[in-house]
Parts: sequence; C-alpha cells; structure tokens
Amino acid sequence: MKSVTRLFAPASRILAARTAFPASRICAATAISALRTAPAIRSLSTTRIALGNGSVDSDLSHTLAEEIDYEIKQAAEEGVPEFIQAFSNKTGFKLKTTVGSNQVVMTKQFGTEIVTVSFDTSEILNAEDPIADIEVYRENEDGEAVKEAEKKSADTPEDFPINFTATFAKPGAPVLHMELETEEGEIGVNHMMFVRDQETAVSSTVEADWARRQAYFGPIYGQLSDDLKDNIDEFFTERGIDTALTLFMQDYIEYKEQTEYLNWLQNFKKFIDA
Repeated sequence: MKSVTRLFAPASRILAARTAFPASRICAATAISALRTAPAIRSLSTTRIALGNGSVDSDLSHTLAEEIDYEIKQAAEEGVPEFIQAFSNKTGFKLKTTVGSNQVVMTKQFGTEIVTVSFDTSEILNAEDPIADIEVYRENEDGEAVKEAEKKSADTPEDFPINFTATFAKPGAPVLHMELETEEGEIGVNHMMFVRDQETAVSSTVEADWARRQAYFGPIYGQLSDDLKDNIDEFFTERGIDTALTLFMQDYIEYKEQTEYLNWLQNFKKFIDA
C-alpha cells in the first residue's frame, strides 16, 4: 500500500478533557434572614481577608504539590526515552521545541535541500479514546439497575490523526510547502504550494500565514496522474517523510504532552502560592 494517499474527509476532532486530579464538588446553600436595621456607624474589623487568596488555596496548593511530586518521580523512573535520539541518529532530523509551547520543529539536510517538518502537540486531542472505563446502567421495570453498555479504555493509546507540514527549500528555487495529514501510518496530501522563501513557509507570524493563504494551494492530489503520484511518493520516502516519521510524531506528542502537563502543574502551583 502506498504511503501517500488522498484523505478527502477531515478526521473528526474529539476534545479530550484530561483530569489532573479529582475535582471536589462543593454545594453552597445560602440562607437569607430578615433584614435588621443597623446603627448608622461604621463597624471596624480586626480580620482582613488577604487579596488573591481563597479559602481553598491552601488545599489546592497541597494537592498540586503531591501531583508534582508523583510526576517527577515517574519521569525520573522512566528517564528520557531512547526513541528520540535513535530516530535522530537514523534519519538525520534534529528536533527543536521549548517548554510551554505546543510547536515542534524538525529539520534535516538532504543534499542542497533543507527539509523542515512542523507539528503541534495539541494534535493529541484528536485521540478517539481518551476516556477511562465506563459502565452505563438503566433501570428496569422492577426498579433494578441493569448494565446496558460497557466501554473499556485501551491499555495503549489509540492512533490519532496528525496534521503537519513539510517544507523543502534549496538555493535558487521557490520553496515547496506541503500541508499533510497522517492517520494509521498513511500520509495524505491536503495542499502543495510554492512560496517565495523559507521564512514565509515556516514562520508562524501573521504576515507569513497571510502570504501562505494567498498562494495557490495546488491541485487536488487525488486528480493527479498515477505516475506523478508515484514519483511524489518516492520524493517523500527519500527525504524521510514516511510511516516511520508518522509513528515518531505520535510517540513524541504523547511524551511531550506529559512533560507539558508537569510544567502546567508547576505553573499552577506558582500561581496559587504567589
């Protein structure tokens, strides 16, 4: 099966809500008593409520500290995964990302070309099975609870579609910018366009995004001749845009999402403790 296929229908996006720690439910009941006439004098209180601090902040800070401690211990036990360096050594891609950012950029040299692959950690929200075990019950005629359905979460995360870009730049030529999508190891071509320079192709600025939107987005990939599609398939494979790349992106997104979660917990605690 060819690794380059046209995905006509966009993958459905299901927002996965992650529960970092159980949220307490607080029921507040307010009783309103009869109004009393107060003396027309200003009352003074010796107790002052600290601005920026709520009654639950201390408990929240403690819970966050426990979560942070757990995540740090887990990360220490697992260590830095070997697949990252192994992929870089095998393919030549150099990875660049920063803590607190969803964006991941990989670059490699291919002859006189610079190949740039960009993807986003938030693509993990496309996962179709983010929910834990679920059991659904209904009440029968006798008032008894009867199990109606059951859904078990997978032991390992399901494959999820990833939207990403691949840019190919070399001296004296327009830059080829491709908007791609991968699902279950298959790579689909959404757009193939040419832009004037590499900065326009890879930059996230408003100006660069506008320039890309104004460029001709290219032909419908599925309508190209079979010979041309075969050649583009080989073009991808030679430059490492293949199934191995899609599997790496999925693994790395899951890894980075976990590190970003720890950073999120730490920032949350800093905010609460400030």
